[in-house]
Amino acid sequence: MSRKTIIPNLAYDDQRHLYYAVFSEGSDENGRRRRHVRTYRTFGEAEAALRKGKAVRRTVTLPHEAALPDKDCTLGQWLSWWLEEDVAVDRAASTIYAYRNMARCHILPALGTIQLRRLTPMRLQTYLYDQLDEGLSPNTVTKHYVLLFTALRKATTLELLDANPMERVTPPKKEAAKYVFYSPEQLRRLFSIVEGTMMELAVKLAAYLGLRRSEICGLRRNCVDLTRGVIIIREVRTEIGGREVIKAPKTSSSVRRLGISGLQDLQAVLRRAWEHRRSNDPQEYVLLRADGKPPMPDSLTNMLQAIVEENHLPKITMHGLRHSFASVANSQGVPMHDISRTLGHSSIAVTSGIYTHLFDETQTAALRSVAEAIEPTPEEQKKQRK
Repeated sequence: MSRKTIIPNLAYDDQRHLYYAVFSEGSDENGRRRRHVRTYRTFGEAEAALRKGKAVRRTVTLPHEAALPDKDCTLGQWLSWWLEEDVAVDRAASTIYAYRNMARCHILPALGTIQLRRLTPMRLQTYLYDQLDEGLSPNTVTKHYVLLFTALRKATTLELLDANPMERVTPPKKEAAKYVFYSPEQLRRLFSIVEGTMMELAVKLAAYLGLRRSEICGLRRNCVDLTRGVIIIREVRTEIGGREVIKAPKTSSSVRRLGISGLQDLQAVLRRAWEHRRSNDPQEYVLLRADGKPPMPDSLTNMLQAIVEENHLPKITMHGLRHSFASVANSQGVPMHDISRTLGHSSIAVTSGIYTHLFDETQTAALRSVAEAIEPTPEEQKKQRK
């Protein structure tokens, strides 16, 4: 049996295709931990069961206020409790990792020893300014603001604070996101460079279909039907702190069916990948290295960066290839609604918000076309002046 831990207390058996969740039942009379294991057919079922199990255990093991930090606790003590007993219960693994890392590397060194009730709006505002001075971007510092606001709001709810001092702190103004994408000519050049390598399939899945890196890495053979020309996105594989995490897509909109019957080039690459598969296992990943193992998601980013630098192409990431899909689709007159559904966005508003610059160009072209259709010709203008 081949089991691999994908998140704490959850492993996947790639031979039996089952998820194994480990539940703790406290300790026995000798102080040894008691545990039991349950199996699930999908990641979503197993993750939901783990979350529910954690919530039940916490209501049992923390029945009294004495188990919580008191009003004299420091911000560091409060954040440690909040991250493990509140955030870790029902947040995604990526969110938990990001919050812990943010607290460990920035917030705790600067504010960790200050008593919770001695945190003032001025001290917290100064912290945000200091982070900007140290070179963090406004968008990153805004994430610090959100973490502190949320953590101290919880402390206020539990009556450790009379009021949330973060309510009087102003977050930095967010910078407009800058999206890098390739033109069709640049994409064709990249295609020729990666032809015949593992990166060919990864690059073309991103550029032809707008897939996210995690969706490419999580694509299994049973989700690709070349006969019907359909690809189904229903699982992602990402990397958090160097550890592989397999999970369901973030939103229901990200679970989608994509038709590829008209994409002959992509189908040809997929068929070649089929010919080099190591087994007939329908759960095998589509994207594999030469040794038959799936690449870690971060390695795709590193390989693409090396290819781009070596061939003197403009810098771009795997997500930039996803943006390239949106750019090309927009330039070809594909309706925004269709672009949004293909990308797996939760709404058209999300798509238009991300690609405002693209759709502004489309509006400009549309207005120009209308003007050209109704404005008088030079001959008509001469007649009007007479």
